[in-house]
Amino acid sequence: MNFSSPPIDNFREEYYFVCMNRRRWKWILSILALAAMIGALAFRYLPEYLGLVWLFFYIIPSNSFIPFPHEPAIIYYGKIYGPFITTLTALVPTIIACYIDYEVLTPAFDRTQLRKIKHTRIYRKTLHYFSKAPFFTNAFAALSPVPFYPVRILSISSGYPASRYTLAVLLGRLPRYFILAYGGAALDVPNGLILLIFVGFLLIIALRRWKKDAPQVALVLEPADEINPARDG
Repeated sequence: MNFSSPPIDNFREEYYFVCMNRRRWKWILSILALAAMIGALAFRYLPEYLGLVWLFFYIIPSNSFIPFPHEPAIIYYGKIYGPFITTLTALVPTIIACYIDYEVLTPAFDRTQLRKIKHTRIYRKTLHYFSKAPFFTNAFAALSPVPFYPVRILSISSGYPASRYTLAVLLGRLPRYFILAYGGAALDVPNGLILLIFVGFLLIIALRRWKKDAPQVALVLEPADEINPARDG
């Protein structure tokens, strides 16, 4: 089931998609340029706050499909700058990461071989349950330690609105960032332990990738049944 509105005709749908794509990329690039300027000023005049600039740019890939864990960075900078500044700094790049995911993956699921995934039995069953409460599912997955990428894939591939997806992610990430940053500051976590956590996350990600690359039974492609899930209000 697709959350997006039914197309009026192919030409108007394609025109709308291209226009929205350009607007979002202009917004994303403008924010990145502004952040780069602030970073340059911080490097020159406020070097003690330069770490927040590194955190800003690190959060973008770590909240996207690049497998960098954000937890050690939040803990580390929470020790230095405190939980409030660290959390607020991490929120804006999280929004950027959400929209980058949509801009990159939406055409991939619509116009490449990835769209075959939508016809697998496991995808249709998972989407059926996800679509009963997509907003809550996104927020809960963003808050909890469970892997977030399956929910991200379901949201984007099903056409769930980017604005609702981003809001749900923010509602989940906000307390998660604060808890991590507060824990780093309150417990004064040693840098060596933070580095160990970082390496541990990378090893877990590498192990998952290795298991994924191992020979598996192919998913059975079947004609997609019509699924009519409930929408978020």
